[in-house]
Amino acid sequence: MRTLFVAVILFLTFHIIRIDLGDGTIPLASFFGNEQPCTETTTMQTIHVTTIQGDTIESLFSMYPDPDTTFVERLSVFYSLNPHLRNQELISGLSVQLPLSKSGQDICK
Repeated sequence: MRTLFVAVILFLTFHIIRIDLGDGTIPLASFFGNEQPCTETTTMQTIHVTTIQGDTIESLFSMYPDPDTTFVERLSVFYSLNPHLRNQELISGLSVQLPLSKSGQDICK
């Protein structure tokens, strides 16, 4: 009976210590140094274009192609750069920003 009681006490003690180390008051992160994660910053290159009569978004994208991005990605970036064009057609003389390829940079220390 004494052996069973000691085994239960040891099991509970080890279980509590394991839980406490995992996500309790003594987190595992305190045993490691302060590491900064690597972050990748991507910037979208853009150009300013003045539209002429008959221009569409598709024609502007075909005049200034970008093989690195898909049409849908480029269209979403286009509307984020030009939110005023979301529900209207392009008119002549309008200055718009066209997205080009992305350039990324890793920041690690």
